[in-house]
Amino acid sequence: MSVIHLDFRTFCQATEVEERVRKAMTFAVGIEDIKVKHSEGYHGNKILIMTCTVSRKADIRAFFRRLSKDDLALLLDSVDQRMDDDGQLFFRLDKQKAFLEELVISSGDDCVHVRAKVESYPKRREKALENAKFMLQELLDRPE
Repeated sequence: MSVIHLDFRTFCQATEVEERVRKAMTFAVGIEDIKVKHSEGYHGNKILIMTCTVSRKADIRAFFRRLSKDDLALLLDSVDQRMDDDGQLFFRLDKQKAFLEELVISSGDDCVHVRAKVESYPKRREKALENAKFMLQELLDRPE
């Protein structure tokens, strides 16, 4: 597995039920160690920022194995646009689907943000892209 760690982040707006957002986040992450930071919106509305970092290889592997083949293919096809110069791979998960215990890649705003740090030695975007493509293809090729 060529991912060093996964960072997850989502927002719980004042109009949302905190327990439901926490449930969605916990399902998406696969572990229950969610940190909550209290913040305030522009108009004084309460916002909770929920974050979690996953760095155990087994947990990272388990997360990616829970993604569907279609979502893995989507990530593989768009990996060039999703990776920055530091080897960080960005994608989003549908927060509503996560609440319903489905892990689905999303392009919407109501989401769980995921940042995957892809290893590359030496640290170069091209090497990180190569490693990410290899990992995603390997996940796609795995037997059901």
